[in-house]
Amino acid sequence: MSRPAADLDVVAVGSWTNFDHLFEVASLPAPGDTVQICSPVDDVERVYFGGCAPNVAVAAARLGARSALVSVVGDDFEARGYATHLDECGVDRRAVQVIPGERCGHSFMFRDADGDSVCISQIGVAARQEEFAPDPAILAAASVAVITYRFDRFTLKAAELARAGGAQVLLSGALATAPDLAAAFVGRANMLVCTEHELAQLVSMPGLDEEHALLDAGLSAIVCTRGAGGVAWQTPKFRGQVPAVAARRVLDSTGAGDGFVAGLAVGLAQGQTLPEAIRLGASVASFVVEAVGCQTNLPSLPAAQARLATMQRQVRAQA
Repeated sequence: MSRPAADLDVVAVGSWTNFDHLFEVASLPAPGDTVQICSPVDDVERVYFGGCAPNVAVAAARLGARSALVSVVGDDFEARGYATHLDECGVDRRAVQVIPGERCGHSFMFRDADGDSVCISQIGVAARQEEFAPDPAILAAASVAVITYRFDRFTLKAAELARAGGAQVLLSGALATAPDLAAAFVGRANMLVCTEHELAQLVSMPGLDEEHALLDAGLSAIVCTRGAGGVAWQTPKFRGQVPAVAARRVLDSTGAGDGFVAGLAVGLAQGQTLPEAIRLGASVASFVVEAVGCQTNLPSLPAAQARLATMQRQVRAQA
């Protein structure tokens, strides 16, 4: 029997739903260094909405998908406007659990002129995430579930529930940060989406010491992002590469990976092939880097498709 049509296209799961503080610095510091923040003082004081899972949910909603967020947050989620922001973006937040007396996390990200960056985070109530359980009804309604950091028993349970409900389960990020649970996550997912660095960390672990071991363990695909080098993908039978989509300018790469996986998830929910969905993700990521903030410059689906079509015409013209 085929699965009934899902009520939600993309459900993003994880912590932390947080507030971002983004700074450009003259150089990334070595121990003992004092470095200058180059951002204007008004930008230094600005706080952005962030967090991997909400970044994915908001980007998917901006693309026109029916998206939802599954997360554990503090009561400042409402007091500081994040709940209202998600409502305005059209993100279903019925599965967001607000814990009274607790606080959301904050991330402090420093980037230099070359695009290299360092992130230092206080994760807030996300440290208690495993004390709670994800909403099974929302996960059962998903066409695609994106599982993001933190990788713990809360997000593992969400992957189990989504997979049992027939959703495609995508793991997004540094799975090696949960060495005791990594194999369990791989066994409950359809796809791993990560950077080259994150993949290298994962395949250095016992039992997962080759990329084919990840596919043998149950994954149907591995998607590896390489920044300006594009995206490499492989399945048990095939592999390929998709070029990066050029941005008009690059101001801040923070959140580009979340934008990519949102576009990928929306494409898969729409029934696109893996290469087609990767191309949509690459187009979304190209918009994210054009502004400071993970959710500042997210494209609509027509805008993302138009940029992709322009790039493909240019490639054909050069062939």
